[in-house]
Amino acid sequence: MILSKLKLFSRDYRFQTLRPKTYEDPEIETEELLTDGNYARRSASSNAWIYLTIANLANLGITIALIFSSQHRPLLEINAGLRPVSWWSPILDDIEIPRYTTMLNGTLFAKPENQYEKVLTHVITREEIIKLAKDPETAARFDNNFWEMGDDAYMVELDMMHVQQIHCLNLLRKAAFRDYPRYNPEMDPQDKMWWIHLGHCTDMLLQNIQCNANTEILTLAWVEDRGVPWPDFSVNRKCRDFNTLVHWQHEHAVNLEKFDRMPVP
Repeated sequence: MILSKLKLFSRDYRFQTLRPKTYEDPEIETEELLTDGNYARRSASSNAWIYLTIANLANLGITIALIFSSQHRPLLEINAGLRPVSWWSPILDDIEIPRYTTMLNGTLFAKPENQYEKVLTHVITREEIIKLAKDPETAARFDNNFWEMGDDAYMVELDMMHVQQIHCLNLLRKAAFRDYPRYNPEMDPQDKMWWIHLGHCTDMLLQNIQCNANTEILTLAWVEDRGVPWPDFSVNRKCRDFNTLVHWQHEHAVNLEKFDRMPVP
């Protein structure tokens, strides 16, 4: 008895359409209550195809978006590692600046050297002036009547070589070693502008150090005649290739003699 009841549940039932036979009037609409075949299985299969179609359309949309976006940006941007920590500069778009690892020379009492004192001026456009977040109306331009460069040539200098870095360091060096051979201060120490210039340069160098604060650490060691551990200033650093920047500067600089003869507008 129990087995016969279980057989009822194990059968594969198929449902047939119910059609009313008593109504022959064609104006009376009839509706099929059940379709032929296994309704549940067909419904599940239809849903699966719908989900698969939606997924394929989504993948197609993502692929098209990626292709479109890749065509509107460079595949390989030079100086990609420097751009997030640098303000825009034409150099970043012009040349790849190599980086290298070195150990700074932390030797005490090193003799001063006379290097990189020249200040060179370069040419950029109005669009590039705007990229620097500067006002083209106040930025100095090269007079076309004198330079024959057109009306879209603006004057710029590399920051590292001028007021905020090399120039100011050179000024402080001359002030500190004024009695050293060939070191002659540019101004008389009794001149008020001399001290204003020194104070300005010291402040600019401090701001640059703070802006480019590095994360390297110094080890300490016990040394003779010291009651406390002494820092080892020969620290390992990752640096930009300075000579690459100097080479770019010389290639793009204007004639210095002509620059000195340039009339004031």
